[in-house]
Amino acid sequence: MAQHAYRINAFSAAPGSDPGAALQGLDRLADPVDTLRFGDFHLAVATVEGLPDPTGEALDRTLGEAVADSGTAYGWRAALEGDRSYRAVALGRDLDGARLGEVAEALNGQGLVITGLRTLSESFAAVELTVAGPAAEPHQLTRALRPAAEEAGVDLAVLPPRKEEAVPGLLMMDMDSTLLAVECIDEIAEHAGVKEQVAAITERAMNGELDFKGSLVERVKMLEGLPEDVLESVYRERIVANPGARRLVEAARGMGVRVAVVSGGFTFFTDRLKDELQLDFTDANVLEVSEGQLTGRVLGDIVDGERKAANLRALRDRLGLARDQLIVMGDGANDLPMIAEAGLGLAFHAKPKVRERAPYNLIHSSLDGALYLLGLTDAQIDGLLQPAET
Repeated sequence: MAQHAYRINAFSAAPGSDPGAALQGLDRLADPVDTLRFGDFHLAVATVEGLPDPTGEALDRTLGEAVADSGTAYGWRAALEGDRSYRAVALGRDLDGARLGEVAEALNGQGLVITGLRTLSESFAAVELTVAGPAAEPHQLTRALRPAAEEAGVDLAVLPPRKEEAVPGLLMMDMDSTLLAVECIDEIAEHAGVKEQVAAITERAMNGELDFKGSLVERVKMLEGLPEDVLESVYRERIVANPGARRLVEAARGMGVRVAVVSGGFTFFTDRLKDELQLDFTDANVLEVSEGQLTGRVLGDIVDGERKAANLRALRDRLGLARDQLIVMGDGANDLPMIAEAGLGLAFHAKPKVRERAPYNLIHSSLDGALYLLGLTDAQIDGLLQPAET
């Protein structure tokens, strides 16, 4: 009779629960039961071998009896030759044991059995679960898990295993509402008394409802006649980086990653950010100025989604990088072309239509959440940051 092996996980966030005890009594354990935890979330993982149980039905009955009335959930999967290993990273300020339990149940529901757990951050709350399951594109598994992640109120990404040869080489970000917490053109428009009108167009353009080039021309036209020094006032008084932005950029630079910002905004701001954050590359639109006033026009070709993607390809080729060495982050529809060409393409606090189309999302996390998706721990990130000047 053929013998079969199964991977098993049991977990609970109930006080006093002991999932490990439920697995200890199983016959034919290949190794001792491994028990892991994150806060109140307790996980036990095991492998059983040599079972004359081709369907797993007998194993399922045994597990059900073992965890009955204990508040423990479980999942199992036959150890198949074609299975793959993945990393499932859950993160968010509100991630706790109960929410991680919801994530674990969702993973099991997709045929993914948990084989390990690693805490990436206690303070921020980020956990990496090692999972095994059928061969699939990781971003497709992530998409299938989105409803469960949204229900749990956490960010969840299924990613390939870490590979030493795939060290990130380029981080490319949008500026407005990604690197920065504001839309620069909306803040400029306030000085012209047209912020409400401009912001409404910006919102629709970023959600893909309007042609980006045409909407930019329309918005810039409303700025005609503003004194040039308004731009400096906006930079000093209104420009605020998104939470985690500086930590992300500094850690990336500490890893030797090149950092680029490409924007449908304006060079006045990207040039200053390049100096302030020591960015390697920037590209944006040039506001035309005549006699100290904005003319209401931009000079040269407009930086739209296709130009952003072209910048990504050019830098990739210049640096000799592979797709899985590219990290791209943006929030608007004009960021989707470059997001689609990255190994890790992230929609950050994005507009609804962008969330739907992006392979990965950060909704509940700050910008430096991307570092945890790379599998970095807080200790590793701290080691990449430059010491504070005294």
